[in-house]
Amino acid sequence: MGIKHARPNATKRTLPNVLNKKQLIALFENIEEGSVFMGCLIALFCGLRISEVCNLKKQDVDLETEKVLIKEGKGSKDRIVMLPSTLKPIIEKWFRYNKDNEYFISNDWGNKYVPSILSTKFKRGLEKAKLSIETFKSTTGQQRYAYSFHTLRHTYATYLLEQGVDLYYVQRSLGHTDIHTTQIYAYISNKDLQGKINMAFGKKSSEKSYSTDDPLKLLKLKFANGELSKEEFEEKYMLLSEI
Repeated sequence: MGIKHARPNATKRTLPNVLNKKQLIALFENIEEGSVFMGCLIALFCGLRISEVCNLKKQDVDLETEKVLIKEGKGSKDRIVMLPSTLKPIIEKWFRYNKDNEYFISNDWGNKYVPSILSTKFKRGLEKAKLSIETFKSTTGQQRYAYSFHTLRHTYATYLLEQGVDLYYVQRSLGHTDIHTTQIYAYISNKDLQGKINMAFGKKSSEKSYSTDDPLKLLKLKFANGELSKEEFEEKYMLLSEI
């Protein structure tokens, strides 16, 4: 997950930067304000845009069904995003603490956040975490940086693909109309490619243990972890299905 420093070419699609685990820990350790922390957290765990975070109401976060309703996202479209169960206890505590406000995050006066203010406070966290990295200047002389609030959304999408989540689910979760927009993350998610390169150059992958006796499920797990090629998977899956 590297940083692309070159100035983007308008005729080419550049790969978005993403944050690795060490950088994320450093970032969240340096965000002190509760609303900013929670806004960043739900953006990272649900792949939300900054405007979607600011517009999100507590009533649209269903902890029982683990779903988040995003109303009028980009293109004025609604969508459902799944909420990771690991985030539930944190949000429950946040709701108890922030019980009198309508919005998921709010400013000191109980009003919803303005995206530009949330962005500014996020950048302060990046600076404290030493992640405020200059890249290039725009044609108007404005300094650009490697990471922004939107990087949390890029990181979410890339992580899902690295964990073997289907590209079409990632598309729906992000609210992309065109699958080709989502495919850009496939270039960043290089987990399977890295494993094949390591094996090609003599590094043996560690033997994995799977807690299942179902041969079809085991086959799917091995394919998801890059231990089988698509051709090997299809061949063995057909043989096992006939048994």
